[in-house]
Amino acid sequence: MGVANFLRTAAFLTSLSISGLLLLSCSGMKTYPNSPEKNVTITTNTDSGSLFSSVNTRLDIYQVTPDCKLDYKGTVQLDTASVSIGIPSEKMSYLVFGFASSSFLASTSGSTSYETLFKPRKGYHYTINASYIDNIYDVTIRESHPGKNLSRNIETVGLSNC
Repeated sequence: MGVANFLRTAAFLTSLSISGLLLLSCSGMKTYPNSPEKNVTITTNTDSGSLFSSVNTRLDIYQVTPDCKLDYKGTVQLDTASVSIGIPSEKMSYLVFGFASSSFLASTSGSTSYETLFKPRKGYHYTINASYIDNIYDVTIRESHPGKNLSRNIETVGLSNC
């Protein structure tokens, strides 16, 4: 009976993964067109707290028009510990970090997001730490200048402040 239950569970998890991939491919998300100038490094740390649950983290990037409308540029899947991307300097962007958690055995899922306006300065580098551990998320953005030993945290700015 143990082997049969294991095989049923494995088949269920496989079909769940395939369903998730199909939904993702049909969702209209496009890969962010990463520029050659990498001015942002994102470090991701996620832990669902259980072997039977998972966390998916992504970053949706929008360009903000002069009249504060959002133009979707693409999505970066944050499925590795660190990724470097290029976001245009001196242009307003809107960053949306999405954290989606799901539990296989309890059939539960949930999501939350962190959103901020972001205007990188030319010649500066940005380090973003995005974490989701035991249902608590945190995102910090730090600005530094490669030629100086100065750095500062970038505060969250809502779209209403555009």
